[in-house]
Amino acid sequence: MVVASRGEVSALANGDSRELKQGDFVYVNDEILTGDRSFAVLQFTDGAKVTVRPDSKLVIESYLYAGNDGDEATLNLVSGGLRVITGAMAKTNPENYKVRTPVALMGVRGTEFSIMLCGDQICEEDQAEVN
Repeated sequence: MVVASRGEVSALANGDSRELKQGDFVYVNDEILTGDRSFAVLQFTDGAKVTVRPDSKLVIESYLYAGNDGDEATLNLVSGGLRVITGAMAKTNPENYKVRTPVALMGVRGTEFSIMLCGDQICEEDQAEVN
């Protein structure tokens, strides 16, 4: 679910685009797009919060949470950046919580992290301001 947003935020799915605002749901296979000076905060059912930064594209490749060993999530950061505060899934099944980028597939082992892409590499947040 979108718990906060500002600016141009949309979801693409099956060739259709819809504007996203607070209270809207997001689904597996949605491509979340944020415009310039825009962002969205997504809250997942396990309590995880993902902030999609300005000028970003995030695809929710998989997400299944039932509080058991079958839980899994794969988020694909195609461009831009995101900040993640993990929820119950990353704590109980960290091997099943992944973030994919064009340059790496990351397993999540912490409770909070940020990723910024600068072209075809992961960069520091202060570098993202320059690029």
